[in-house]
Amino acid sequence: MGRFVSAAPDAILTRKAGVRVDRIIIHTMQGSLAGTIAWFAKAGRAVPTAAHYCLGHDGEIVQMVPDEKKALHAGSKTEPNWNDRSLGIEHAGWVDDGKPPTDAQLLASAKVVAVLCRKFGIPADRQHIIGHSEVPGATHTDPGKEWPWAEYLALIAAEQAP
Repeated sequence: MGRFVSAAPDAILTRKAGVRVDRIIIHTMQGSLAGTIAWFAKAGRAVPTAAHYCLGHDGEIVQMVPDEKKALHAGSKTEPNWNDRSLGIEHAGWVDDGKPPTDAQLLASAKVVAVLCRKFGIPADRQHIIGHSEVPGATHTDPGKEWPWAEYLALIAAEQAP
């Protein structure tokens, strides 16, 4: 799915043994695809972060962390295993600009999520596909109020249909 650009090595970790991947977390980048790729690829940051996939406004898909690895994308002050149990999908854009994701971005994201749901046996529902703001103990507001959850889940279901 798309091209691969590795995140910085200090942001790619091994998942804890015995922790099953059971969530997909939707993020908004707070910037552009190119800027986020550069940021995630930069080693030596005080707080290394990355996501498994980044999506551009035009639907470009860039994988930055192998699915089997842990990406530092969903910090939680109360539940430390969220990065072990989840996959992170970043979307170019800004939380508070009042703009939803583009159609191309939403469709590409739905394709990625449908593949990941099949691969990991994750139900394609709102209990298992959540916004970063819904991670317990998180302080983020993404993907924002403009994220079209009903449309997104319908696109994922269409991608999973035989």
